[in-house]
Amino acid sequence: MRGQAKKRHLSVNPEDMLKSLAGLTGPKRNTPVGTLPTIPWDPRADHALKGFYDLRALALRFLDTEFVTAIRPVHAEQAQMFDAGLDAMGYVAFATSEYATYAGIQNNLEALHGYLLKTPNLEIMQYDLAVFLIVLRAARETVPALAARTQDLEPLLTEERIFQLAGKRPSEFSRMLRGLLNKRRQFAKFFHPLSALNDAAAAFVGLLQHDPDETALDYRALMDRIRAVSNNAGAGTKKDPSASSKQRGSGRKRAAPRKKRHADGEVPNLDYYLPVADAVTDRVTRPDQFASWPIVPASIKDLYLQHARELSRAQKAWDQYARETWPAKSSMLWQIVGEGGSRPLHLTQAVIDPFGQPLEVKLIEQAQQERQTEAIFLFNLSVSMQEGARYLLSFMIADRFSELLSRGGIPTEIIGHTTTGEAIPRVTGRNRSMLYLLFKTREEPHNLQTIQRLCSVLDTRMHYLSYDGEAMMWTYERLKKNLAKHRLLFVVTDGDISGTYIGKRNKELSNATTNYFRDVVALMEAEKFVDVIGVSINADVDGIFSRAVRIDSIEDIYKKLSPYVLKLLREFNSDEGEAAKARRSRMVAHRKARVAGQGRA
Repeated sequence: MRGQAKKRHLSVNPEDMLKSLAGLTGPKRNTPVGTLPTIPWDPRADHALKGFYDLRALALRFLDTEFVTAIRPVHAEQAQMFDAGLDAMGYVAFATSEYATYAGIQNNLEALHGYLLKTPNLEIMQYDLAVFLIVLRAARETVPALAARTQDLEPLLTEERIFQLAGKRPSEFSRMLRGLLNKRRQFAKFFHPLSALNDAAAAFVGLLQHDPDETALDYRALMDRIRAVSNNAGAGTKKDPSASSKQRGSGRKRAAPRKKRHADGEVPNLDYYLPVADAVTDRVTRPDQFASWPIVPASIKDLYLQHARELSRAQKAWDQYARETWPAKSSMLWQIVGEGGSRPLHLTQAVIDPFGQPLEVKLIEQAQQERQTEAIFLFNLSVSMQEGARYLLSFMIADRFSELLSRGGIPTEIIGHTTTGEAIPRVTGRNRSMLYLLFKTREEPHNLQTIQRLCSVLDTRMHYLSYDGEAMMWTYERLKKNLAKHRLLFVVTDGDISGTYIGKRNKELSNATTNYFRDVVALMEAEKFVDVIGVSINADVDGIFSRAVRIDSIEDIYKKLSPYVLKLLREFNSDEGEAAKARRSRMVAHRKARVAGQGRA
C-alpha cells in the first residue's frame, strides 16, 4: 500500500473532509475518519491524547480512506469500536514501518502507556478502550516487533482487565466484545505485511455486526460493491419515459422573479421548477462522521455562563408550561394488581360495569403515548452564515431552544443542511447534491452528546451552499408522517439563499433558488399541515413568512423567541380546553379522595 502519503490540503467540501489525511504532529481537533477520544478534566492527559491521535493518523497512512469511511458503522457504539480498532492497527503500522524511528511519536506513545498504566479510574469519552486493547492483543500475537514495543502494557491485556475496563454495557455489545476476543485471529492474520491492512479492516468490521457473516467479503470484493453502489446511487427507480416527455414538452416556461407573497390560501405550483436529475443524489447522515470538537469549546462554555440568568428564567417558564399541559397528556385508569402481570381497565369501563371489577385495583395516572406537539429545527450551513459569525448564533438557537422545548415536553429534531461535492455538469434544475445532518432525532434526549454533535457547526469548512427551499420540502415530508396534532417547523435562516439552478440551455437561472424558497413557504402555509415559523438571523423575512421572529443576539432567544413560541403553543392548547378541564377535574377529585382517606386513617 502507501508509504508516506503526500500532504493534502483540506477542501471546503464536507465530503472531502472525510477523506483527508491527518498529519503526524500534535493533537488534531479535526479527524479524517471517526471521532477522537477525550479525557475530561485531566491536564496530564495531553501527551496521552497525542499518542492516540498519532495512531489514528498512522493507520490512515496505510489504509484506503475511501474504503474505511464507507464501511464505518452508523451506530455510535459500533462506530467507536471501529475507531478504537483502527488505532490499534495504527500501532502495527508504527512498529513495522519507517515511522518507528520518529522520536516525537515514540514520546507520545510512551506518555500514552504511562497514562493507561498509572491512572486508577480510566475515563475516556467517545472511545472504546476495551476494543483497542483486544485488537492490540491480537496484533501482538502476530507481530513480534509490536509485542516488544508494548511489553509494559501486558497487565492491561488480560481478559479480566479488558472486561473490567469495558464496564457495563447492553448485552448485545458485551457479546460482540466477547466475539472480537475469541475470533481475533480472523483479522489478526492480515496485520503483516502492511499491504494487507485493508483486509484486516474488512475482517474486523465484519465482527462488529450483531450477527457476523461467516462468509465475509475481503477488501477487494467490498470495494467493488461500494463502487457499484456509488455509481448506481443516482439511478433510483426508473422514471416513466412518457411522463418525462410530457413534463419536458409541456411548453411551460419559468416564471419571472416574484417579489410579492402569494395571496392567503393560494397554493403555488411547484411544478414550475425543473425536476431533480438522477445524477443529483442527496445524502442523509449523522454529524459524528464529520470534523467536530471532541469536547465543547471554552468559547461556548463562556457563552453559557454569560447568559445563565436568562436561560434560568426561560427554563422556569417552560417548566410551568409542562405542568399546565400535563392534564391534557395524561389519563386516569384502573390497574389490576396481582401476580403474573396486570391488565389495565380504563375509567369509562369501570363506570359501565362497576361490579365486574376485581377487588384488588388501584387508580393510577399515566402519560398518553400520542404526542400533542412535535417540532423540527432546520438551519442552513452556508458560507453566508460566516458573516458576523451568524453560525454561532444559529448554534445557540438550535441548542438552547431545543433544550427549552424538551423541558416543555415537546419532542424535537435538529437538522442542518448544506451541499456536497462540486457542481454536477450537464444537468438541468438543481445542480448540487444536498447533505442533511441529523444532530438530534425526536427519540433522543437533549444532552451533552447533542451539544457535541452541534459543535461541528463551528467548523467553517462545513459551510457550503444552501437550498433552503429544497431542505424545507424534505423536512416537510418528514413532518407530515408524524401523528402529532401540532407540527412545528422552525426555519433558521439568514435570508441569503445561495444555491443555483441551471436551465435547459445550460445557463444559470437568476433568482430561481430564492423564488423556490418563497413558493415552498407559501405552499406550507396554504396546506396548513405544519406550522412554519421563520427564525431569521440578522435579517428580515417578514415578506416570506407569516410567522417570523428576528434574532440579533443570544438574549433574543430568551426574550423574543421563547415568549413568542409559548404564546403560540397556548393558543393551540386553548382548542383542547374542554378535554383538558375534564381530565383535570378527575385528577383533582382523585387527589382529594386520597387526601381525605389519609386523614381518616
